[in-house]
Amino acid sequence: MAILHIIAKHLDADALTTLVERSDADDGYVFMDDGVYVQLNKVLLAFGSRKVFVLEAHADERGLTKVNADRVKLINMADLVYLTTSYASSMSW
Repeated sequence: MAILHIIAKHLDADALTTLVERSDADDGYVFMDDGVYVQLNKVLLAFGSRKVFVLEAHADERGLTKVNADRVKLINMADLVYLTTSYASSMSW
């Protein structure tokens, strides 16, 4: 059962690594608010082919819309609502 992880705070490398290790490959990850700083972390590579989303407006406010754009999918609020209905459950961090 895939979970949508909604991360709204900046996680350090150890916390991101733990998140990847303890979650399922089918899970999705949405980074918003200060969570968008994940784009600056090299641990982003650990997510591999997992679905990683970043709220574009929040990244734009922090000047991060062009950082690691090949590794994340930028989404808007309507996309977030759709994602929450697409997963069996969600977990906010």
